[in-house]
Amino acid sequence: MTDQTATEATELDKSRRYLVPVESLQLPDEAHLVHLSVYEWEPRWEHWVTGLALCGTSAGQGALPEGTAVTCPDCEAYRPKYDRMLAPGYRREDDDADAPRARAEAAEALLKRYVDIAAVTHKYRIMGGHDSLGENLSCSGCALAEQAKEHLEKYR
Repeated sequence: MTDQTATEATELDKSRRYLVPVESLQLPDEAHLVHLSVYEWEPRWEHWVTGLALCGTSAGQGALPEGTAVTCPDCEAYRPKYDRMLAPGYRREDDDADAPRARAEAAEALLKRYVDIAAVTHKYRIMGGHDSLGENLSCSGCALAEQAKEHLEKYR
């Protein structure tokens, strides 16, 4: 690892992992390419470490300086997937096409339930319903129903 990279590494969040360029090992019959690898803090050694290249090739330990061009086309092909997976807030279920659909269906069911509750609220005076309000005042049931319908239309 160069001194520049070592300095930059001390400023990184040790709880996260990063994509960094790494050198391929100088093996016979293999092209000398710059690969991508996952860079993470290793608490046992109190040092930043890299693993295999994203394409599966053995790579030298340590990151190359930031801005080094990656020349391995296979690593570049994997970059979008790893960028997404290493981003803060990533959840594995976000890659499952059925998971967002299930969340949307659950949210829609909840909003429909709110519409039902709003209809009941609208009906009965004791709950602040339509019949209990004077002129220029709005019914809480009507307001809740309108908000729920707006959200349903917006996210459909």
